[in-house]
Amino acid sequence: MGFEQRLRSLKKKLKTSSQDTYIRNIKRLRKVKGKLPIPETSKWLAEKSLLTWFDDQPLSVRRHLSTAANIANMVYNVESKAWKKRQIEAMEQYDEDRRKRKLTDKQKALIPEKGFDSLKRVVGNMKRELRHVLKKIDNRGDLLRVQELVILSLYYELPLRLDYATLQLKQEGDGNKIFRRKKKPAGWHVVLEDFKTAKSLGVKKFKLKMPNQRLLNKFVPAVKKLTTHGFLLTNRKGEKMSKQVLSKTLMRITRRRIGKEFSVQLLRILYAMRNRDVIESAKEVSDKLLHSQKQSLQYAKKD
Repeated sequence: MGFEQRLRSLKKKLKTSSQDTYIRNIKRLRKVKGKLPIPETSKWLAEKSLLTWFDDQPLSVRRHLSTAANIANMVYNVESKAWKKRQIEAMEQYDEDRRKRKLTDKQKALIPEKGFDSLKRVVGNMKRELRHVLKKIDNRGDLLRVQELVILSLYYELPLRLDYATLQLKQEGDGNKIFRRKKKPAGWHVVLEDFKTAKSLGVKKFKLKMPNQRLLNKFVPAVKKLTTHGFLLTNRKGEKMSKQVLSKTLMRITRRRIGKEFSVQLLRILYAMRNRDVIESAKEVSDKLLHSQKQSLQYAKKD
């Protein structure tokens, strides 16, 4: 059994996407001072040159790769104090930075003048540009052009992670879904069952606002007509779009349209910044009531 198979067997309770992330980061670490495939023994992880390289990397790299190294050592059934120490240090520094709520220099450089609302202007411009295409989406090229508008418009309303790449065009069954209800509450709905914080938050349901309702009324029938994969988003080959491709697509669109390259993480940060007063106010109310925000909401009776 090869390394990847051993990892999947060891982490069989995890989602396949999580297993894939571990494998991808272990490969990334291996390629720093060696070549693929991933070796069957752990000797390469203990090399001083690799540890020296790692210590010079920014926190964003150290946080992910130290976790990958320790997962690899678990597969090898080896205990490494050097990698455990590095993972703990990276996580502690990450938690400390998050508590400070400070933007990194890189994030500051990428923030457009109007912040999150810069997306609103771009969405408006794209709707005007694509007005004639929206009337009749009859080929894949037009579908992909409209899809860029759909992606930005959905993220402006509902800044999920990369879960849009997992939305199936169906109403029933397991998994993440997007569908149109004919009965009340009528319209387009998103249901998320499989996402990063699903264990703590449970299933999440959203009804989209009217601008996206209108857009999806035109876009989804074209997706069903021009593709067979059964998902909302399509790659250039006409197949289901992956999360990785969605991430690259979002950054390409924002770089071209805004002049700043938005990752999903930055987009979510900008959304939270725009709503910071609401978030801080909600926390203050909850603290004073000595409740969670969910429990506090139960006290806020509707008229």
